[in-house]
Amino acid sequence: MQIEYSAEQLELQGKLAEANINPASFLATDYLNHFNEIVMLLEMVPDMPELAEDAYDWQPKGYSQHFSDSGFAAKALAIEAFENAPSMIRNSFDQVCADLDTLILKTLEALKLVNATERGFSPAAQEFIRNQIQAIQDMLLVMNQIIHGKLDESVPGVEVSQTPAEDEDVQSQADIDKLFD
Repeated sequence: MQIEYSAEQLELQGKLAEANINPASFLATDYLNHFNEIVMLLEMVPDMPELAEDAYDWQPKGYSQHFSDSGFAAKALAIEAFENAPSMIRNSFDQVCADLDTLILKTLEALKLVNATERGFSPAAQEFIRNQIQAIQDMLLVMNQIIHGKLDESVPGVEVSQTPAEDEDVQSQADIDKLFD
């Protein structure tokens, strides 16, 4: 796939590589840290249920907000690059971010329901958490591909293979009910 860059984008591209921002996508991998933090917490929750309380504090944070709040050296450039990213990349990235936020929030809501009714987690609940972590990690891999400018048939314009919006039974009430058995 060939992306055509505007004169403004080409001028900006020259500054990106030195700042650890991908010059093809105009995106930085530092944004993945926002999601990696919640994944690390969720990975520990099955064995240390008391960490679930810390996980509940996680909230979605947009790309620009992440960099505004971060200590990233070139945060102003990261935000400018994001605002000028090629539309095909930006649209795919924004969709994956929205889907990932939804998946994480639904996972946390399901975790609250389970945690509120039992001390610790049953083996079924632990398996559910691990499956959700895997789904989140799969979406992070797609996001990483987009950040590295690897848009091809495996990363459709605005589709992800398994998104909460398309697969509502990812965390259906029936799934949650099974955790109580």
